[in-house]
Amino acid sequence: MTGQTDQDTATLEGVTVAVITTLYKADNLSFLDLALASLETQNGLRRDQIRIYLCCDGPLPKEHETWLSENDWRFHLVVRNEENIGLAKSLNRLIERLEDEDFVFRMDGDDICHPDRFRAQIAYMQAHATLDLIGCQAWDIDETGAVTGERDFPIDQTSVETVVVKMNPILHPAYCMRRAMLRIPSIRYPEAYLTEDLGFLVRALEAGMHVGNCPDRLLSWRLGPNFYARRTSLRRGLAELKWYSRAVRSQRGLASPAYFYAIARALIRMMPSSLQARLYGSGLRKSALSKAASSETAA
Repeated sequence: MTGQTDQDTATLEGVTVAVITTLYKADNLSFLDLALASLETQNGLRRDQIRIYLCCDGPLPKEHETWLSENDWRFHLVVRNEENIGLAKSLNRLIERLEDEDFVFRMDGDDICHPDRFRAQIAYMQAHATLDLIGCQAWDIDETGAVTGERDFPIDQTSVETVVVKMNPILHPAYCMRRAMLRIPSIRYPEAYLTEDLGFLVRALEAGMHVGNCPDRLLSWRLGPNFYARRTSLRRGLAELKWYSRAVRSQRGLASPAYFYAIARALIRMMPSSLQARLYGSGLRKSALSKAASSETAA
């Protein structure tokens, strides 16, 4: 953990942050209210220092439109898609509309930020001037908000590069990015079915960006009842195969045995969701992350 001392040394006066997020017709408005409240009450930052950019992806039901009209004051900018174009294009539209912010955060409408999330991640970025993008450690929560587990990610760039050929080493809604990074036209979300975050990270690494994770646990990530069902499909498996293979190619080369991991993940995505959940809860993922980080530290 970076601890309160590092957070207190963050230079937040004059810092402006952007948050990019989306709204879809099926999104839960109660969860979105909680997510926004957690953004609006960040320690160390005034409300006028936090600019929330929202993209409405496609037509919204009446309930959502009513909520939006009553809460439009909470957003710095609202962009509307006439039809559903997906997460990648929606986030890219927001990136193109960013202004002079210093840092850009990602957030999903059903997750909850710890009150010190922005302060801690900014402090970590200020203490590590070469970093372009970081995530953080997280809690898993269920539909009621109860904690169901902890999610740990590698800290340094070498460990991230080691892990990225096996699994995604940075949680997407935990992103904190320097605004300058997103001024590079190639750093955008690719169209990749439920795999946009992995594609974005692979592209960032290929472009020479420096990435890592803040050691603090700062985000509650909501796993709904359909979490595994949504990830069980040939289409998702093939999308992951493409991007994990690309990560292997860029990090290890064409002849690496690490392609095995990409193939194995694709096969797992075709398993029944109940079996995926059992594998996920077995500690296999956490063990792989720990071993990767330990081996790099030892090296």
